[in-house]
Amino acid sequence: MEKYSFEMLPYYLSQIDERLKRLENSLPASHFLEESAEYIDTKEAAILLKFTVPTLYTKVCKGEIPSFKRGNRLYFSRTELIEWIENGKKSTNDSIEAQAQKIARGLR
Repeated sequence: MEKYSFEMLPYYLSQIDERLKRLENSLPASHFLEESAEYIDTKEAAILLKFTVPTLYTKVCKGEIPSFKRGNRLYFSRTELIEWIENGKKSTNDSIEAQAQKIARGLR
């Protein structure tokens, strides 16, 4: 094993920094997105969704809302809750018509 001296510490730190940057650049971007997910508690989730806490618990029990449970506490991913809201968006007649035309073209 190599012995490190105090005088060489800046050199070794710069080498470690360079290697770490190369490693980070080789990882897919999705790795960093997952790591940065913000988890919130029940109160914050209820505020975000504009639900009462009992309504939130009911939807969690029915499996309607994505959640995590550790011990006796519930946690929610802010990103997943926003996606859940967006997935509930009703399509306009124009967007439904465009999707139908796209499917019909694929069948030909």
